[in-house]
Amino acid sequence: MAKRKNKTKRAQRPYVGDAGRKPQGIAEKTTTVFGMVLLALIVGLIIGFAVYLVMNLSTWLTGLLWGFSGSFPFFPLVVCTIGGVVIGLWTWWSHDCVKPLSEVMAQFKQTGSYRVNGVWKPVVTFLLPLVFGGSIGFEAGLTGLISAGCCWIRDQLKKAGLRLGALTDVTIAASLSAIFGSPLAGIAAQADDELDVNDYDMRRRTKAVLYIAAAFGAFGGIRLFTALFGPSSGLPRFEHIAASGQDFLWALPCLALAYAMAFLFHASEYAFGMVGEQMSKRPSGVIVKPILAGIAMGAVACALPYVLFPGEVQCEELMESWPTWTAFALLATGVLKALITPMCIKMGWVGGDLFPSIFAGVTAGYGIAMLCGADPMLMVTVTTAAYLAGVLRKPIVALGILFLCFPADGIIWMGVAAVIGATVPMPRLILQKD
Repeated sequence: MAKRKNKTKRAQRPYVGDAGRKPQGIAEKTTTVFGMVLLALIVGLIIGFAVYLVMNLSTWLTGLLWGFSGSFPFFPLVVCTIGGVVIGLWTWWSHDCVKPLSEVMAQFKQTGSYRVNGVWKPVVTFLLPLVFGGSIGFEAGLTGLISAGCCWIRDQLKKAGLRLGALTDVTIAASLSAIFGSPLAGIAAQADDELDVNDYDMRRRTKAVLYIAAAFGAFGGIRLFTALFGPSSGLPRFEHIAASGQDFLWALPCLALAYAMAFLFHASEYAFGMVGEQMSKRPSGVIVKPILAGIAMGAVACALPYVLFPGEVQCEELMESWPTWTAFALLATGVLKALITPMCIKMGWVGGDLFPSIFAGVTAGYGIAMLCGADPMLMVTVTTAAYLAGVLRKPIVALGILFLCFPADGIIWMGVAAVIGATVPMPRLILQKD
């Protein structure tokens, strides 16, 4: 009886700040809003630090393993095959898998929460595909880990009488801002959010303020730790467009190539999704799927090594080295990466598709520049914007992310290319998601 009374008292304990009743008077409203914004900034700062640590750990482990890549010609095939075996066995034993970013965001918006399987298992699951060279991005695994951690903290605070669900709702914005190194990424990713979660009734304008605060907090955190401890992984900044005359006509082939690549991406996603689903019906399928994907990816990488990895480091290298490539190698790398990234995700090497999609567009754009001799930055800008928007089917999100890479004077070309890439029809069949 006493226990039941204590439980009732705890349940009736007044919440602090964001629940129980509406703030009364200007002073209380100002204090509440200021406190929530300050907490959002602090949450963002912590997320920035977490992203910095995990991304640098991944980069260090990858460099440690792939430092011997020049040992013999078939090194990528051997490493990716071993990686497939390790990932398959780990997935079978741990019953853990990284969820794509779209699933993380969808689950969070629908349920107001996100959970992972323990603490260390999800970290290992996140690192394995990246370290073994998977053509996947950081963003899905990191966002899932951070969102789950913030949900756990929220639940503990809620038990203590604090209801801070509203701040947990902004962790995706903060995570993406830290991962991509700009507050625009997180703000753009939440631009279409129309749901209130965690039993917290906020106006859209109030949520936008918290998203922006968390995003800038995360961005500031990344910049602070980069200044203190050295640079982390991130996307490069490309040069300004210097096109003139007939260069602009070559934007049309860029759009056509980007559409073809987006079609291949969605077709690959659909086809390997069907294959992976059928294989998962057998107990051995969990192990066999990543092995087959590792063999296929490693075989291609023996001839075209840049189909491996997320692509943020490779972008930096490509900016300097692309004139030494052949047009065929550049175009083949971009097109095959558009096929291999969804293959990885659907066949057990799970991660994000944003980083590798940007790199695929950049590589293909340089390939067209090599063929026609037009301004390379115009070719890269148009191809990347159209392709990324074609993959995401969201031009605003694509633009928000691409502002991290390209100068603002290319906004017209990016905007037009993103709208075309996102709106040109695709067969409905291949756009069906699991």
